[in-house]
Formats: sequence, structure tokens, C-alpha cells
Amino acid sequence: MPEAVPGTSPQVVVIGSVNIDHVVVADAFPSPGETLLGRTAYVTLGGKGANQAAAAASGGVRTAMIARVGEDAEADRARARLVAGGVDVEAVTTVPGAETGTAWITTAAGDNTIVVVAGANHQWPSEGDPTEGLGAQAAVVLAQLEIPLDVVRRAADACRGRFLLNAAPAAELPDDLIARCDVLIVNEHEQAVVSGQLTTDKDAEVTPDEASVRKAHDALHARGAKAVVTTLGEAGAIVTDADGVSTALPAVPATVVDTTGAGDAFAGVLAARLAAGDSLLDAARLGIAAGSLAVRVSGAPQQYAGLATLRALAPTTPPTEKD
Repeated sequence: MPEAVPGTSPQVVVIGSVNIDHVVVADAFPSPGETLLGRTAYVTLGGKGANQAAAAASGGVRTAMIARVGEDAEADRARARLVAGGVDVEAVTTVPGAETGTAWITTAAGDNTIVVVAGANHQWPSEGDPTEGLGAQAAVVLAQLEIPLDVVRRAADACRGRFLLNAAPAAELPDDLIARCDVLIVNEHEQAVVSGQLTTDKDAEVTPDEASVRKAHDALHARGAKAVVTTLGEAGAIVTDADGVSTALPAVPATVVDTTGAGDAFAGVLAARLAAGDSLLDAARLGIAAGSLAVRVSGAPQQYAGLATLRALAPTTPPTEKD
């Protein structure tokens, strides 16, 4: 179990969602109106923000979480799980009268469906610095889109180090927020929505070939994003740096049990290693290793592998690069 890294201020600040996940594991997904027998069910900590904070802490840096939780027992459980993962929870604030966010997850056949009830995650002050001064102290501020977009924009403005945005769930983003991103992290569907190549229709086809990814990265770079990373599951990831150089990194092979939390593991570890001074490519390689480990278990991982394990697993195959 990781422990908080000693120090005076966090190197990574994660601002985002905290949920309690209710997970059902089944052999298949039910059709509308159909009842199926599940294999097992459990309750655990979730939310993209909480997942990424725990992953960042596992990457060997001081990590603090900024979030909103309800006035309920689930909030105590969430804080305890974060602390056990080495995350500072002093800025995880209780919203009087609110309920902690929940996610209802069904996993089957190596995939998942998720319904989220935001609860306290959407109850933030309407003005001011949502990072409560931590954004000016941290080397990296990492955000996602399970909290209001205005909160994310104000967090970006408060950041004095690198601002990383995992644009998940997929949403169209204003140019000013894209331009504030030192690293924009997306999967193939999120990339298509953010870059304007696809509508938010979840049933629309996505073709994650290298040419389309590089085209999307060029478009996002033109809108101001300094670097863009697209995760491609079993195809690895493509990284375009601030100089516009794109690099394809291979995946770490894994038997997929559940993809829940894999993107969060990647983003959290990437943020941690950038804060620690690693290059973008080296940080992405360790993020790929973290994602590979995450898909091997059901649900989002509750204990993330340490830095030594990630380094041993990270892909070493020579990458391909193109200007």
C-alpha cells in the first residue's frame, strides 16, 4: 500500500470527481427489459478524479485531491480509500445536504457500461480559485470533465505549472481551454469529439488509425494545445509533443478482464512522472504500463502498482516518429 510522499506541498494536484462505484460482473449485457443473473457485485471507490489521484500517488510523487463529496457515510469511505492510496484529502470538501457521487457499472465480455449520478461532484462555488491556492504550488494540475466545465477552466487559470486535461467523458471544448493545455489526454472517441472529427453520438464509428490520429493532433495543436496524447488500447498510444513531433508507442500485452479505470491509470501516472521531471515519452510509457495492469482486474484498481513495477513493465520497443 503506497504512503504519501513526504514534502511541504503537492507535486500533482488532481481536481475532479469522487464517486462510489457499484459494480456488477456478468457474462453478458442485458438487453432493454431483460433480466440476467450476475456473477458477483461489489462497492468500491471510483470517479475519474479519485482514480487518477490514486494512480498519480503510485507514481512516486506527492499528490493532493481537490473534490466535492456529500454529507454521508460514502464520503468517509472515499476519503479513507484515498488516504490509503497515499493521497492528501485536505481539499476534499463536504457539501452540506448533498450526496456523494455514484456510478453504476456493469462489466461483461471484457467491456463495461457506466451510468453516473454526479451528486456533489457538480456542486462547486460559482467563482474564485477552485484549487484553493494549490494550483499555484503544484508542478502539475490534472483535471477531467466529470466536474463542471467552468470549474475546469478556472483551475486551468489558477495553474502555474503544467496543466493536463483528460477530456473524458468526451465533450466539445472551447478554444481557450484547449490552448491552456500543456498536455491534452484523450482516447480515440474523445479525440474525435474534441477535435471536431465526430459528433457526441456514442454509436458513431471511430477509426483509430495513425493517420487520423496525427490529423486530429495537428488540428488540436493548431487550436493551441501544446502536446496531445491519444491512448489506443491494445494499439498503444500516439504522443505529439510541443514541437509537433508524433511518436507511436506500443502497448503492453494483457488479458483484458475489464477496461474500467485504464485511462485513469494512464493519466495519473503520466501526470506524476511529468511532475517528477520525466520526458513526455518516458512518462507515457509508464502510463501505458499502468493501463495494462488496470485492465487485468475487474473495476478500477484499488491498489496501483509502484514505480519499480511500472518501469519493469513499460514498453521498450523502439517507437516510430514522424514530423
